[in-house]
Amino acid sequence: MISEHARFQLEAGKLGRDHVFQVTVFEAEERRRKRYFAETQCSDPFHLVIQFIIRDAPDFDALLQRFVGQLEHRGFEPRRMRLCAPTGKWQPWGPVPFLGAGPLRVAQEPPAIETADERRITGVKSGAKA
Repeated sequence: MISEHARFQLEAGKLGRDHVFQVTVFEAEERRRKRYFAETQCSDPFHLVIQFIIRDAPDFDALLQRFVGQLEHRGFEPRRMRLCAPTGKWQPWGPVPFLGAGPLRVAQEPPAIETADERRITGVKSGAKA
């Protein structure tokens, strides 16, 4: 049986724009096992539609962790989130749990490769023992 488990909103920024994702989490129960799934989408200047799909999460925390991971992987910066209370009223905005290591790290510059002209001048191949 499939039923609605929770709703939440998560605000994330990308390319100078703020996006508010409204996500409905569904719970599927089969053979005494509960699985959670959710889906949402947005668009940005480079893509018509970006879909975020989370399937077969064992619990709500794992589902939220996967969603935040997908956001970070696609270049979004999660900022804040809020849950919808069972009464239908939104709770106050709070911090986003499960954030990664922060902004993407810039890769280090690879070591310079010796050119054929440099080898001819020195007469020694790079990596050769002296």
